[in-house]
This record gives sequence, structure tokens and C-alpha cells, in this order.
Amino acid sequence: MEVPAGSGPGTVNDTFFRFVVDMGGPGPDRGKGGKYLILPPDYKGDLHGPIGGKEAEINGQKYFVAKSTSYINWLILRGFMVDKKKETASKMYREGLKIYPLSKISNPPKMEFINVSGKVFNTVHANNFAFYEELHTVVEREPTSMWDPELLGLFASIGIQKGTSFSPDEKMKKILTDAVAIGNATARAIVFRPVKSYDKYPNSCWKSTFHGTTDYQWLIDGGIGGRDLNARTNFFYLATVNTPAMMLKMPGIGSQYAAAYTDNTGSYLNGGNNYTLHLPPNIAAKNFWSVVVYDPQTRSELQTSQALPSKSNTRDKIIQNADGSTDIYFGPNAPAGKETNWIQTIAGKGWCTLFRLYGPLEPWFDETWKPGEIELVK
Repeated sequence: MEVPAGSGPGTVNDTFFRFVVDMGGPGPDRGKGGKYLILPPDYKGDLHGPIGGKEAEINGQKYFVAKSTSYINWLILRGFMVDKKKETASKMYREGLKIYPLSKISNPPKMEFINVSGKVFNTVHANNFAFYEELHTVVEREPTSMWDPELLGLFASIGIQKGTSFSPDEKMKKILTDAVAIGNATARAIVFRPVKSYDKYPNSCWKSTFHGTTDYQWLIDGGIGGRDLNARTNFFYLATVNTPAMMLKMPGIGSQYAAAYTDNTGSYLNGGNNYTLHLPPNIAAKNFWSVVVYDPQTRSELQTSQALPSKSNTRDKIIQNADGSTDIYFGPNAPAGKETNWIQTIAGKGWCTLFRLYGPLEPWFDETWKPGEIELVK
């Protein structure tokens, strides 16, 4: 796999975050482009690829080598707009990104790019009995080495084991159906109304997406306290992939996030109300910042009549105040004269949001710059 120079942070990740490779600025190629060799889980040989990628020379070519724990992986790369246009990033990937088996290095197959913008598809795991059928499919497909024995034992206790059929009787099916409903409700409570406070700032509507942990694997005190399971649930109920770079302080590189599910009074965000968000001058982002609105049910972007339920300083013609600050407006209808700074919501439906910084700067980390609160317009 060859990654073009200047590519954004990327992730190769399985369902349980065991295999992660940062690329681009936070990764070993430092944004200069490079070749990555991904070894399969059953690889036997002299190459060794820990998490993060290890440099190696193969047939005179330099590679960053990593070993996957799974047969199927997902590569995510983000390109940045230039002059509010996407052509530069599109060209970079179309001409610079090449993914192929190492056996075909002398004659790599032509890359095929499919535009899925505007397509409708479901990326949410089932919240009913079908969840276990999804799990059984993954257990059958992947090597058992992907899981630890204790987790495999839990799967086996409900009839999911590699090489065997999954056919619970009616009693077990009812138990599992109840269990997945309880599990889903528990995950929602951990995210949207946690017992422990995970405020990004004291008494703020902004929450830490990592639930206050400082380890991308959610280890407590480096593993002495085990894994913070609530923190992991919080992240993966909302998101799909994580990387070590998300936890590192790298001013000007990588990305940082804060989430909000309520306004400044602690009331859940209501799509029928109007709200404002004040962003002070000199937003602490080298590359760009964005505010994205999500559906709390699907944890995907809120579907409205707007093409994109978000505002970004590199894509939208956002109007700034005289002092350089920015006000973002949320509600079912745009405030008069504020259309360019407005994100639509839906009456009768809740919403939540992520504030994103790409290339976060020192003021973000030392908290001398922070976003204002989301406030209800009365």
C-alpha cells in the first residue's frame, strides 16, 4: 500500500481497535508519503510489525511494516480542502494512492474509486437479535488469534464458536434479544447521561470523547487498573475507529474533538429549539475546524434538507463578527441574515454535535482557547 505525500491522518482498524496504523502527519511517514506493508495475522517470517509500523527494507524498497490481527481491514484517509475546493485532495488520492498485493508489485492493478456521496446505506450495528448473527459472521471469518480466550469463552457460552453453527433455541433467543436491548440502553446511558462527569471543561456542555482517559486503548494507569470499559463503550457507541494520534499532544498535527449532547443548562438538545454557539477569535486550528450535527439514534450525521449538517471554515462562507469571533446557529429554521452560519435541526428530534479541530494548536491543549457553550435562544 502506497500513501501519497500530504495525506491526512488515517487508520487501519478492526472491530476491536487492536490494529492501528497512523499515517500522514502523525504517522511514521510524517506526511511525506510512503509505502506501508500490512502483514496478515497468520504471517510467518522474519518481518515484524508492531502497532504504529516498523521500518524495514524489502527488495531495496523502504516500508513501514505492521501486522494485522484480522483478515479484513479498513483504511481511512482524510484530504484537506484548498481554497474551499476539493480538487487538490481528490487528485492527490486518485494519482498517489495505490493499494495492491505485494505479489503484484511489478504490475499493480489499476485503482478503482467509487463516489458514494449521496448514496443511502446503513453503517449501524443491529440493536436486536441480528447483532449476534453479525458477531457469528465475524467469528467465522477471522482467525481465533484475533480474540483473547476469555472473550471467545463468552461467545461460546451463548453458542457462538468458530466452526459451529449458531442456532439458539427459542428460550435462548429470547434471553439474547432482551440482552441486546439492555446492552444498547446501557451504552446510550453511558454516552448521553454518564454517572461520572466527563466534562471537557468544568461545568461545561462539552464532553471528552475519550471519557477523560489518556490512553487510546483505555488502559487505566498504563494497565495497572485494567481497561476503562465505560470509556471504551462511550467512544465506540459513537464512533468506529480510533488511533494513538488522537491521544497525543502534537500541536499543528492530527486532530482533536469535543462532544456536546446538552446545552449549557444540562438540557438535551431539542431539534425544535434555536441555539447559538460562540467561538472566540483565533480558533486554535492550523488546518481547519468544523461543527458537525449528529442523530443520537444512529450516531450518524443528521439527515436534513441541508446537503451537509455542518459548518467548516475551509468549505463554507462563514461570516465572522467584527472582533474575529464566529457564531454558529442551530434550529429548524435559519435566523434572518444568518443563513451561512446556520445548521438545520429537526423539530421533534434530538441532536448532538462534535466540534473538530484539525491541526490543533497549543491554545487548545493549554485551554487558553476553548469554544463557548451551546445556549438556548429564548
